[in-house]
Amino acid sequence: MDHAGPSRMPTSMPLTRRGFLGLSAAGVVIGATGWGPWPGGGVGAAEAGEEPLRFIVLTDTHANEDEGERMANLRRVFAAIEGEDPAFVLHCGDITDYGSDESFSAYRDLVPASLWDRLRHVPGNHEIRWDTSARRRFQRWFGPTSYGFDAGGVHFMALDPTQLLQEPGLFGDDLAALEQELREVGDRPSILFLHYPLGGQNYFVDDTDALLRTIDPFPVRGIFAGHLHRNEVDRFNGLTQVTAITARPGPFFLRVTEKSDEHGRALRVEHVSLGATDSEPPTVAVLTEIPLTPPADALEAIRVSSRPGAEEVALTAIPSALATAVDARLHPQAVFGTTDDGAWTPLERRGRSWHGAVDRRGVAPGRHRMQVRASDATGDRRQEWVDIELPGPTRSRPSWELELGGQLQGALAAWGSTVIACSTSGRVEAVEVRGRRRPRTLWTADAGAVHRGAAFAAGGERVIVPSADGRLRALDARRGGTAWTSSFEKPVLTTPLVVTIDGGDERILVSAEDTLRCLDLTGATLWEAPVPVRTAGRAASDGERVYVGAGDGRGYAYDLRTGAVLWSVLTTTRPDRYRQLIYGPWVDWVEVLPTGAVLFSTVTEGIAVDPRTGVEIWRTPGSYVFAPSVPVADGGVLLTSEWGVVTVVDPATGVQRWSAQAVPRVFDAGPVLHPRTGAAWLVSVGGLLAEIQPSTGAVTVDRQLFTAHTFSTPVIVEDHLIVAAQDGVLRGFTI
Repeated sequence: MDHAGPSRMPTSMPLTRRGFLGLSAAGVVIGATGWGPWPGGGVGAAEAGEEPLRFIVLTDTHANEDEGERMANLRRVFAAIEGEDPAFVLHCGDITDYGSDESFSAYRDLVPASLWDRLRHVPGNHEIRWDTSARRRFQRWFGPTSYGFDAGGVHFMALDPTQLLQEPGLFGDDLAALEQELREVGDRPSILFLHYPLGGQNYFVDDTDALLRTIDPFPVRGIFAGHLHRNEVDRFNGLTQVTAITARPGPFFLRVTEKSDEHGRALRVEHVSLGATDSEPPTVAVLTEIPLTPPADALEAIRVSSRPGAEEVALTAIPSALATAVDARLHPQAVFGTTDDGAWTPLERRGRSWHGAVDRRGVAPGRHRMQVRASDATGDRRQEWVDIELPGPTRSRPSWELELGGQLQGALAAWGSTVIACSTSGRVEAVEVRGRRRPRTLWTADAGAVHRGAAFAAGGERVIVPSADGRLRALDARRGGTAWTSSFEKPVLTTPLVVTIDGGDERILVSAEDTLRCLDLTGATLWEAPVPVRTAGRAASDGERVYVGAGDGRGYAYDLRTGAVLWSVLTTTRPDRYRQLIYGPWVDWVEVLPTGAVLFSTVTEGIAVDPRTGVEIWRTPGSYVFAPSVPVADGGVLLTSEWGVVTVVDPATGVQRWSAQAVPRVFDAGPVLHPRTGAAWLVSVGGLLAEIQPSTGAVTVDRQLFTAHTFSTPVIVEDHLIVAAQDGVLRGFTI
């Protein structure tokens, strides 16, 4: 099928973190002449009273050009949708397996020409999880990732809580723009569509509670979502959520039509299954209805008071008079980007209030959330979250907090008493940490969104900052002024490596998607070399060679002087491009071990190879790709798996000295050694802090630091553990 290439779109969206954009009826961005239209941009804004709404919802197509049977199935689905002649089509994400231009093009080839302009897309985790283009690729093909449009007197809003290079979702800064959009919509009913389902057993988005509080004052009536790969209907907080079945394995989609009766307007949602062959008629089953008219009676907000104790949390809840049951649980902070159906504690009714106690034994002290839900006689629910502080003895003590905004997603950098934190908002902040007082801000600087950590160079005189705006900046470490800038054609989403060569000169090595660049301290480019497919980890060097994990499933060695490729090693035998990427070392923080061997890590094992030849020396099972390894005092190497298992191995043989479960999950936030005690401190992705003794493997879980996720390796300055999190707050703890 002939088709045009990707739409011409901006490389960044300036209004918010992801560019939440209000759209005119023609699909052109308001206030940004020349952007758009994109697929779906021509959807008309039919007024109420004209033709009833009729549209299609599908999700999780997972187009993969290497899998012909799947593509043939999807072609049938789109042909059937074209025959339905809907006003528009909502696609709830995971359009492709891994968001490459090749897979987007293959997906585009499936769509009939007459249907393409009626498609509205949001990204799923499969578009963004492995996206080193910082959403540019998605925007070129499909337009903005968050936007709104009107049809049939209903306001539709595309939401994008996906996080670049990460699995779970976060709304973060976008909630302010969402609230403003809903204020402008007024009394019109709104329908949201996004990839991740919310509420109930779904813990895919870390700040679901903040979203529900944001939309609560407004007439948001429904949500369409995907991700679960099955049909599911849930009613909570006055809205109806429909999670749609994946279109990938079978010819499925949802048909949505408007109906009106004495109860008002509603959207009827039907599940359509195509026949086994084109000659067989489809099977249609009513899934649910989404009322567009507010109900006469609805569960209202729950007032909650809590009294945390050593063994339980006593609760008093005052829900709506309609409530027939109320229960509670501690928010499962350890659950990361998945579902959870753990037990809830029922509360007992005493007049208007409900009372009970939730067992907290085995739960670390510190900051937590309590979930409370009320149900009425129809099964509708109201969900609320309240913040609580659980008491208990800890080694660490909260010392200070500093709010930077955005998300602090990259590893922190420290030199002496100076700590550098970088935000996805583009803010770079240098703070001085001394004693027990609040840190002093030395300077702040502006960059594009920063998703990886900075690095010090020139004896601590320079700070090298990578940015999604395609620039590598060298900042003066004392004042924050820009010393030089190196521009790339693509976002810089790797932590820079600063290495000293013979003669004492320093070299800066950094990658921008598929290009590895070597620079000197003046910012001059000494050489560039290609990295197959993409990389988002950090390079390593032994002063002679540079080692990088790539998206073709291989680890590569380059000559540090010239950039010439010296060898490569295959780390996975997966059969297709998608699996070579996700099972390979593309995001690995590569390490040179004390023996001189090079350690490449994947989601299945760590592999040590000879630095001169790439020949394997040893391998050990475990998903070590997300946390840097750390040499410890006795000569061993501390490895941390994605599943929170810490292991010390002999760097010469890979033989395990000990292994222990430390925390539930770890992503990009590796352990840090205390320079005085030698203990390792590790923060889980859910904010749980543990102390590890590298010589013995003894693990002590200390406290729950916060209720946000963290993807940032902390630093220790004096006796301060300094931790960054996705809520945009930098925190200090004395240890």
